[in-house]
Amino acid sequence: MEFHYILALLSGGLIGLLLGSTGGGGSLVAIPLLVYVVGIPVQTASAMSLIVVGYSALFGAWQESRQQRVHVPAALVFSLTGVFGAWIGAQGHQLVSETIVLFSFGNLLLSISLWTFWQPHKEKEHELITGCAKHFSWPCALKASAIGWGVGLLTGFFGIGGGFLIVPALMILLEFPIRLAMGTSFLIIALIAIGGIVGHLNLASLDFFLTGLVLLGSVLGLVLGSRITKSISSHHLRRCVAILIGVIGLGLILDNGWHLIF
Repeated sequence: MEFHYILALLSGGLIGLLLGSTGGGGSLVAIPLLVYVVGIPVQTASAMSLIVVGYSALFGAWQESRQQRVHVPAALVFSLTGVFGAWIGAQGHQLVSETIVLFSFGNLLLSISLWTFWQPHKEKEHELITGCAKHFSWPCALKASAIGWGVGLLTGFFGIGGGFLIVPALMILLEFPIRLAMGTSFLIIALIAIGGIVGHLNLASLDFFLTGLVLLGSVLGLVLGSRITKSISSHHLRRCVAILIGVIGLGLILDNGWHLIF
């Protein structure tokens, strides 16, 4: 039993490490770790993942806000539709078998891995504040609300934070510099997770002590991950994360695809 708790703590550490170093990513490994390493049923793991990722992201948002790297208006608008999308996604999760959820999640991870790995590398980060980061107009708010709805659906259905989608969306569609996008994503993840948590808790039976251990590990990992970003090239870090996500996704596809066929 003690070893079970150690696994929970270490799993939380890896979740927080990826969350802190990428502004997302930790949510992608949360479900596989909680299901296959800690041994928690998918429904319960989805609720626990949202709690752990949500609280950890809130802590990350507080850290980044001290460096003025959180765009609060964008986060609030983005999250407004995201919360409702997350609640609907959580209801949809209950209508699908665990094998199909994990198989679909594996395909999502593999797709994200390939997209992330082959992103063009920029030698220098663009830190000039332009576009919606500088003037958050009505068109910017409409973009943010539309993206938030889609991210919320994925958040609720798979029990993920959505930072892997939020960060590039803020950078590409709203023209946020990478550091501001990462900091803002923390607050968005925390707010959107609320809808998913409410949607899952009506059926999930949580072990609060185990959840607390995963959360503790995640907060510690997040602090370490935030420091890693200062010493490692973002290009190399992104590719390492992409490989890890791809391996996990391929494993989920093979394992659950086998069960779907046979």
